[in-house]
Amino acid sequence: MMKNNQNSFIPLCRLLIAMPLISCLFGCSMFNPPKREGPPVSLPEKFSFYAENDSMPVQWWKYFGSAELDRLMNMAIADNFTIRIAAARLAQARAQVKKIDADRYPAVNAQADAAHERTRMKDGNKGSETIATEDYALGLAAGYEIDLWGRLASLKNAEAYEAIAAREDLEAAAVSIAAEVAGTWIDIIAVRNEIAILDKQIETNENLLKLQQIRMDNGLTSALDVSQQMENVAATRAEMPLLLLRERISLNALVLLLGSATDDILISKKDLPELIPLPDTGIPADLLARRPDVRAAGLRLNSADWQITTARTNRLPSLNIMATASFSDSSMDLLFSNWLTSLTAGLTAPLLDAGKRVAEVERTRAVAEERLAQYGETVARAVKEVEDGLARESNQRQYLMLLEKQILAARLAMREARLRYLSGSSAFLNYLVEIQNVQRLDRRIIAVKADLSKFRVSLYRALCGGWTMG
Repeated sequence: MMKNNQNSFIPLCRLLIAMPLISCLFGCSMFNPPKREGPPVSLPEKFSFYAENDSMPVQWWKYFGSAELDRLMNMAIADNFTIRIAAARLAQARAQVKKIDADRYPAVNAQADAAHERTRMKDGNKGSETIATEDYALGLAAGYEIDLWGRLASLKNAEAYEAIAAREDLEAAAVSIAAEVAGTWIDIIAVRNEIAILDKQIETNENLLKLQQIRMDNGLTSALDVSQQMENVAATRAEMPLLLLRERISLNALVLLLGSATDDILISKKDLPELIPLPDTGIPADLLARRPDVRAAGLRLNSADWQITTARTNRLPSLNIMATASFSDSSMDLLFSNWLTSLTAGLTAPLLDAGKRVAEVERTRAVAEERLAQYGETVARAVKEVEDGLARESNQRQYLMLLEKQILAARLAMREARLRYLSGSSAFLNYLVEIQNVQRLDRRIIAVKADLSKFRVSLYRALCGGWTMG
């Protein structure tokens, strides 16, 4: 008896194994989205400017040759809040893919119940009698949806593209944070150089004020000249709080980029770093493969296309199979001998839903159009950022070259004005104006060199070298 009853449980096990094979037979999607070819917008054949060398390093900041910057980069990649948020979103997206994929396999649920009952009965003169009963129940249920039209497969494809896009978001976050860390590091070094120059200028102006006071005491200059120099000293000193504020703000920004809230970041480099090599621009079409934000936009467009397929297949009938095996008995020794198995199949087809499923198809198509426009905008913005970066590079280098020529001329004019003032052939004001010009240009050149380095960093960011999270 036990052997026959055990054999009655075997079809359920065989069904569980066969369900994925049944899905493979019926689950070929008839509504796969069309493959999109080419970029979403027309691209220029080439960029307006070209780089000098053809390198796109994986970790471009290594060109700075700074162990300090390398340390800051490692800290930012490990602890930056934006990167951690992107990483958490990636984990969510991958878990969602696993969740959707699980729906493509049978779901088996087990249920067990046990009950004990005691009943006391009275039988006239015989007194009372207690009767005890025990009941046991054990069951298994397996449910499975045959993916007739590829609904589950298309839903998984949509989520898979979203997960890959989330991975690209993480890449894009790392690219942006690396550029911001390098740019902020340059800002800190530059403002400290300006502070050092301003300190020397204050000292120079104070010495000149003392000299003017001595000359006035000896009748060699007027009180007006002394007053003008006092004004110059005060104006120079007034620049210091602004520079110290810039330094403080830059340090705070770096602390935030490193994912911290405590000011324990040591920046020891004194001089501005040398300008790193200019990267190769390639052609505009290269950005579609290089930039993670462009790749993410394209992947989300693919996801939207598969969502259309999912919405279309939701309008078609669905086939569900339910297999159960149950046991109920009052004797434990028969627990595995009295199984009852059943297999049922149900076909469900939507008839009237007030246009709900049609509206969902229209909605997903509109989402795909939105994603297509976003993809095109992302590509166009990527090209613009590279063009802007190359234009800034070209004009900033020219500006720096002209500025260096200007300061040479200003120093010559300052020396000539000093000689003329000392000889009495020119007023002190002319000499003072030239002093102020040279001092202003000294600080300006530091800021322009720093901007040029930051523009170079921004160009690497726009072109996206390939290093991110590994």
